[in-house]
Amino acid sequence: MYNKDTVEVAGSTICLKIGLDNLKISLIPSAAKVYKQYSNTWHSPKGKLSSFHNVRVFQYNEGVLVDSITCNYILGSTSKDELPVVSLNVEEGFLFSQDSGSYVPGESFNPEDEYNSGNYYLFKRRKQPAHIQILDSANEFLNENLFFRTHGYITPVAPQKSLRFYNNGNRTLSDLLGVNHELDKFILRSSYSGWQSEIFVDGWIADLCTCLNLDVMAYRPAKVYLNNEYWGIHGLRERLDIKAIASKHGVKPKKIIDADDKGYSYKDESFGDLNTMLKEIKSDSTFSYKDIKKSFKMKSLVDWVVVELFFQNTDWPCNNTFFWKKTKKSGEWRAVLIDMDASVGDPKNNMFEYATKDRSPSLGGVLVTYLLNHPDFQYLFKERVAYLFDNELSKKVLKQKLRYYKLLFAPAIEEHYNRWNPNGGLSEYEKSLNRLDNFCEHRHEYFIENMKAYFMEE
Repeated sequence: MYNKDTVEVAGSTICLKIGLDNLKISLIPSAAKVYKQYSNTWHSPKGKLSSFHNVRVFQYNEGVLVDSITCNYILGSTSKDELPVVSLNVEEGFLFSQDSGSYVPGESFNPEDEYNSGNYYLFKRRKQPAHIQILDSANEFLNENLFFRTHGYITPVAPQKSLRFYNNGNRTLSDLLGVNHELDKFILRSSYSGWQSEIFVDGWIADLCTCLNLDVMAYRPAKVYLNNEYWGIHGLRERLDIKAIASKHGVKPKKIIDADDKGYSYKDESFGDLNTMLKEIKSDSTFSYKDIKKSFKMKSLVDWVVVELFFQNTDWPCNNTFFWKKTKKSGEWRAVLIDMDASVGDPKNNMFEYATKDRSPSLGGVLVTYLLNHPDFQYLFKERVAYLFDNELSKKVLKQKLRYYKLLFAPAIEEHYNRWNPNGGLSEYEKSLNRLDNFCEHRHEYFIENMKAYFMEE
């Protein structure tokens, strides 16, 4: 029950009376009202918001429970949508207490160091319990007590935060996300770079790339209610890490290893053979391409470079790089597509020039620059681009997928922007849809033009 709801029973009639108290936790600032660096600050909600009500009725006969029924209601919504619903119930102090609540700036916030201070930074790794229910109009996919923590490196500074949940082996959630493996962890994700307007870009790109030679984070947008108060639209995502990759590919976690853009393994907490290779590439312009072919699954590597360049991920290649391989000697590095929020700008933008900038002393970009300058890789790259532009990444497919997400979000998006009330709000979202339309219409021609110029072709 929520907000002083009451149930009255008279014979066979059950009467639910909804409480009329105002919002509570939604009025607690979850970010600073002014930041020096980050643009998305906290604003109080605008207008009336919907609420989630879980009603359980039990029937007893002489003190013995003989029947029960549970009903879920969303009240106050002004439109009908097809998004699944996530209801979270969390002890309020874990999130909102000023001394240790992990969802607020709190007493520890220092406006001179907004990314590395505040409760949201100090307590972001703390795991706390929550009751979580995930359902749609036909099915209940999850109804359990799980532990969760704040997700992300710098994203906790945002008003609407991402939350990472530790699954208890529930398999029905895999059905909702359309994956065939068990989810060890899942995320209720709030887009960091695209939060204000391009709310589904990361998920749209992931959806387009599902059938490519890449591991991709499954995506399903969902409406979230926190302690029964409307908390906006989040991306329901699988958490791709070593355990998730192992589950997906039927390999024991101890038999695979990861690496980032510098060749650092978070599993081993050390630099490995990929780091050695990147240093050799950086210092030796004659580095053997045969070693690249021996070390990487080339189909995966080519798709990764094509996708990152085509969709214009500007938070790459010195970030958001995730490779994995089996630890046996013949293991080949494969690419994982992650965090595409900072993507899709002006279709004219030349990502070939951007990705190959000298970022010394950083190793990020060393591999991509080497590949794009090698004739053998250029041949594979051009072949794959030609195929993808006629198939999975064709103009027609991009527009179809975009139209699907536009229609899916249309009935629900206004309430989301009323809840978080960012500057520009719904009008900025509508502008972003126009940018996406323009991207789908013109990106292919400019990409080909930029590619030919970089490869010095007529």
